[in-house]
Amino acid sequence: MIVKKIKNPKKSASKGARVGRLMDYICAPEKENVREKCLYAGARGFLSDDHEAQKAEMLALSQEAVRSADTINHYVLSWQEGEQPSPRQVEEAVDIFLKELGLEGHQTMYGLHVDTDNVHLHIAINRVDPDTLKVIKPNRGFDIEAAHKAVARIEEKQGWQREQHGRYRVKDNGEIERDPRGRSGARQPEQSKRDMEQRTGEKSAERIAIEAGAPIIKGAGSWQELHQALAKEGMRYDRTGSGAVLFVNDVGVKASRADREASLGKLEKRLGVFEPSMQQKVVARPPEPVQHAARGWEQYIAGRREYGAEKDAVLKALKQRQEAEREALMERHRRERAEVLQGRWKGRGELRNALESILAARRAGEQADMRDRQRRERTLLRERYRPYPDLEQWLRQQEHPELAEQWRYRATEVQHIRGDTTEAARPRDIRDYAPEIRGEEVRYARRDVARASADAAFVDKGGEIDVHAWRERASVLAALQLAEQKWSSFEVTGRAQFKAMVVELAVEHGFKLDNPELQEQIAQERQRQLEARAMARGQAVVPRSPTRREAREEPAMSLPGDDARLPTDYERGAQAYVSHYRDVLQRQGGRFTDLSRVDAMIAVRMRATGHSKQEVAAVLRYCAPLIRQKDEGRDWDNYAHRTAEHAFGAAGERQANELKRYWQQWKQVEGRPEVEQQREHSPGMSR
Repeated sequence: MIVKKIKNPKKSASKGARVGRLMDYICAPEKENVREKCLYAGARGFLSDDHEAQKAEMLALSQEAVRSADTINHYVLSWQEGEQPSPRQVEEAVDIFLKELGLEGHQTMYGLHVDTDNVHLHIAINRVDPDTLKVIKPNRGFDIEAAHKAVARIEEKQGWQREQHGRYRVKDNGEIERDPRGRSGARQPEQSKRDMEQRTGEKSAERIAIEAGAPIIKGAGSWQELHQALAKEGMRYDRTGSGAVLFVNDVGVKASRADREASLGKLEKRLGVFEPSMQQKVVARPPEPVQHAARGWEQYIAGRREYGAEKDAVLKALKQRQEAEREALMERHRRERAEVLQGRWKGRGELRNALESILAARRAGEQADMRDRQRRERTLLRERYRPYPDLEQWLRQQEHPELAEQWRYRATEVQHIRGDTTEAARPRDIRDYAPEIRGEEVRYARRDVARASADAAFVDKGGEIDVHAWRERASVLAALQLAEQKWSSFEVTGRAQFKAMVVELAVEHGFKLDNPELQEQIAQERQRQLEARAMARGQAVVPRSPTRREAREEPAMSLPGDDARLPTDYERGAQAYVSHYRDVLQRQGGRFTDLSRVDAMIAVRMRATGHSKQEVAAVLRYCAPLIRQKDEGRDWDNYAHRTAEHAFGAAGERQANELKRYWQQWKQVEGRPEVEQQREHSPGMSR
């Protein structure tokens, strides 16, 4: 899960506008975006159940804080693809979130939305205490830290996958600790700048200032040396008020955002009193892509900038024309008033007042007509120049869906060398990775990738090894081999997918893991590999009996029978779902807190074994409610559709391909291994 705090888009708006628009959006987002739907909504701390009355209550309480212009905090919790919380889990997540922020009992409105591949929860909280009428600062103003702690508790409580760089984690004793693996060694731009980078693929000015500007500033020995070095890189350092701004082309970045040592105060202590640049020429810096930029990015950025320049020019011309029109109208009104009211009016005060009133009414009417006309012109201009699409949307519009998918999943992309596999080919391991010493770290990258473009697959930091390419089996194996040589036995932390791969490799290669929570999973994997080897030799294996914990925790499920309401065409799919459900639960030791992850795994398996998306959706609609012990209050049609879309989308395809070695085994789980044999002898099938 990830959490974001959404800033007030219009700080000058009244409290009534702020409360009304936000609460309406949370409950009915389709009014602003037809693609966005609200799956579930709720409210806390109100006397009324009516939406309009709740808005009035929140506004009334907010207005009690006369010294605070905005008392509403707006947060968004977003789940990973394939994860879909139930209404009960939403209520539990809100409980945890409010408790961690210390805002229990406060007025709260929340809604679970879907308009992207990630389900997300909007939470609006009134910080005014309903008892004391004081405005509360959650966590003494550091509310985003408390929000990240809440995310860690929600993930641990409900079984969601942790983010790769999550800030906090929950220890075995229930306490929260900061995850050292969640810390990023390099300074990062603000969230809004990172969001823009995600949409456009272009490095923000703040990132350039951090990566290119900060080293120049810290290495300069004088003010003129600093100015000259920055000018060569398309930057300049200017004093503004009591501080300083680092300009990247014409975009200003607060100097201290680039680096703490780049602030004006720190530099004046080191270089003396500020000296302006003696050199006026600054080299223009071209746009730069972020890492993993998609093909066609240069064309996209050129089109985006041309579109923006045209929009700015038209908008500037419109503003100038409308301003001239307003000044001309005011000048005409002044002349008319002077002409009508010239002369002596002694003894005719009532007539003068009447003329003044008539002129004022006519002026007001003409000004109102002008404002309405100008407002329509601005509206038409906004309709003409809609926001330029982000990079992913643009690639889809250019009919390059494969490039759009590559950009969307760039953070998890792994470089592969594709070709015919033979028995003589050696699996990749530690021998295929070259070390590079950087400070106190040793970074390992693939030998067969050009050094300039190679990313570190894993990094040895002395006391721990960070695995960046954790979805790549060879990288994980190489990191485990290095860990074994350093420590003999060791502990692993991270996502469930990563741990599952580590368990498999540990059993296969004999690594010793110290994780107590993985010992049962290791035993199951050892049994599975024994069964697979015995099956390959044609020997019979006595299946392992389920543990007491598995027997106790496995939710009950009714098999399709004579009274089933599932179409006959899908009965085979229902039986496959049941078989996969039992197999997944058995292999995971019954530890799944959230069954939507089980459904997502089963959908990917059924895709790999040849079931259609329509069949998977229908089977999920019928079978998913049966494995729940309690009514989750879901829209099961929407749930089944989204899970099937995930399985048959790019993420599901990538997951299925990563687990391709299990396809035959999954067919055996369904009781139809003959399908693979038929395919092997069918002409035209790709391996």
